[in-house]
Amino acid sequence: MKFTTFSLAAVATCTLTAFASADVIMDHIGAMDGSDLAGSIGASQDFDAYGDYDVVAADVFTMDTAMNLSTASMVLGGWNGYGGLDGVTGFTVSIFSSLDQMGASIYGDVLAMSFDSADVNGDWTGANDLISFDLGGFELAAGSYYIGITANNAFADNGQTGAATSNIGNFAGAQGNPTGAFGFGPVAETGANYAYRLDGDAVPAPGAIALLGLAGLAGRRRRS
Repeated sequence: MKFTTFSLAAVATCTLTAFASADVIMDHIGAMDGSDLAGSIGASQDFDAYGDYDVVAADVFTMDTAMNLSTASMVLGGWNGYGGLDGVTGFTVSIFSSLDQMGASIYGDVLAMSFDSADVNGDWTGANDLISFDLGGFELAAGSYYIGITANNAFADNGQTGAATSNIGNFAGAQGNPTGAFGFGPVAETGANYAYRLDGDAVPAPGAIALLGLAGLAGRRRRS
C-alpha cells in the first residue's frame, strides 16, 4: 500500500499540471531495446533478515526549477538466486539531498515513498524488467538530488536485486550501505550510471495560478 500526504496547495498544483504532458527530468534508461545499458547491476535492496547489508544505488539529477514529480522508473535485475519480480514484496522510491544522507539511511530524507508492487512496462525488450511508480505529483524544489529505488526482497528467498547500469549519464552514481557490511562506506562513489528515469511537470508560477483562477471565475459567471 502506498501512503502519500498532500497539502491543499499541493493538490491544487497537481490539478493545474495534470493537463500537460510530463517532462523528462532525467533518463539513464534510453532505448526500449536496452541498447543503452552497460550490462552490469548495482545492488539496491532491503535485505529483510540480513539488514546489515541493506544498500541503495542512486544517481544524481539536477532541476533548474521546481517540479511536480509524476513517475519514477528503473531497470531492475537480480542474481545470486533471484527468481524474478514475483518474489519481491515491495519497493521504495527515495530522493536524497546528499551523499551523506545516503550513508545514514537507504531511505531518502527528501522523499521515501513505498509501494506494494510496480507497474511493469510490456514494451521493454531489453534485459531484466523496466518498472515504474506513480509519485502523485510530489513537489520538489529546484536543486541537485540523488534518486534511488530499492526492492524489498528477502535474500534467503529471492537472492539479490539492483539497478541496471547505463551508458547514459555523467558517471556520478553512488551506493549507500549505512552499516558498512559490504566493506565500503557508508557511501561509495561508484562512477556508474544507474538506469533510472524521472518525469514531472514544472510548478506553475503564482501568476499562472491566479490567471487560472480568474478563468474559472469567468466560466462560472457565464454559466449563471
